[in-house]
Amino acid sequence: MPDIFKTFRSFLIAGNVLGALHAAPVLAADEKAQDSKAAAASPAPAAPAADDEALLKRGADVALAADCMACHTTKNGKPFAGGLKIATPMGNVISTNITPDPEHGIGKYTEVQFDEAVRHGIRADGVNLYPVMPYVSYAGITDQDMKALYAWFMHRVQPVASTPPETALTFPANVRSAMKVWNMLATSETPETGDSMTFDTLRRGKYLANALEHCGTCHTPRNFMLGEKTDRYLGGAELAGWYAPNITSSKTGGIGDWSEDDIVSYLKTGQAHGRAQAAGSMGEVVSFSTSKLSDPDLHALAAYIKQVPALEDDVDHKPRDSFGQPMNDPDIRTDVPKRIDNLDQMSALQIFDDNCAACHGRNGAGTADHSVPSLFSNSAVGTARPDNLIMVILNGVDRKAGDHHAFMHGFNDKSQVERLSDAEIASLVNFLMEKFGSGSVNVTPEKVAEFRKQ
Repeated sequence: MPDIFKTFRSFLIAGNVLGALHAAPVLAADEKAQDSKAAAASPAPAAPAADDEALLKRGADVALAADCMACHTTKNGKPFAGGLKIATPMGNVISTNITPDPEHGIGKYTEVQFDEAVRHGIRADGVNLYPVMPYVSYAGITDQDMKALYAWFMHRVQPVASTPPETALTFPANVRSAMKVWNMLATSETPETGDSMTFDTLRRGKYLANALEHCGTCHTPRNFMLGEKTDRYLGGAELAGWYAPNITSSKTGGIGDWSEDDIVSYLKTGQAHGRAQAAGSMGEVVSFSTSKLSDPDLHALAAYIKQVPALEDDVDHKPRDSFGQPMNDPDIRTDVPKRIDNLDQMSALQIFDDNCAACHGRNGAGTADHSVPSLFSNSAVGTARPDNLIMVILNGVDRKAGDHHAFMHGFNDKSQVERLSDAEIASLVNFLMEKFGSGSVNVTPEKVAEFRKQ
């Protein structure tokens, strides 16, 4: 693959980890003047009438389903005020303020300009957005839902008068005009027609999966031009250290053995007991979006996912949640020091006992109420790919769904006593997968170091 495609692929994937940049990025100095002129010429939107509450409620629901919050809100920050930093090999992408503040946000966007940005990737001054904002998926949003989304952003989101730091990327990522060519080659969703709230179950599920939740952005592999491989829809793809797994109806490589209720539980709570837990970018999708969807929408989404044509996986040839059993090993030591600098003095079993057993249990069964998951019958451990297990150990889990907060601290923080070295994590991953999962995968310290950089 040519270097320019490798570079841009890294940029695209880094953005997809957090979802979408849904509006105009911070402008470079020479572009600010153009944008100011365009904004000054644009009339302010008219306030919706009092009887438009149904439209505004629909807009709020569309924003939830499209997962707008994830990229445009920092931890403990004001909603949609931007400032979230997304690291890429070409520099940091800083998400923008998409509140209706007229000077710092999108308050001067007309409905037409808003539509152009969301569904076509063209901001108010005519400059192309990067496809880290999944406008190729949002192209499928209905006119009615776009109208509602615009009304809600303009009249229900609280304006925030702050401008995040500018995004400054290196070549070739800073060449926005290249997006014109990419847009001609990319496959966009066909705009849906009619009232999306009246769609039958499968049509509603398809609309949610493809146009709003943009599931394929993460779960579908990409070709050398970074377009989604339509013949591998939802077949699994690498994602900045994580692996968005095959979620087709395959009963061996996908989730064909999951019931509709299993999928609904996973989307609503981030956990399907005895199957999988959401972490990383999927944890954010659950926290900010799917946990807040209505039960009918969750069932529609699940019903659609279940009938996606099966694709066999290149690596996993048995259900990822079908491996393992409780461990009964009398040799676990309970008097291991908190930290031994020489790894040779500490076996993988002892690393497990010292860092994992207190929460997951010495037998790996987790807690009876499933607040701490089992390590066996667990997709992250049962897969033949160690990617997600490594990333969870490094980064932890921080997922909120309703009143439930799933939290596990990561072992990557240098300020924490519990930080594990690359060699210790490699030893622990091999141990966990051998004892509870698909078998030892021979992860090396060098491999962990690569993931740590992600």
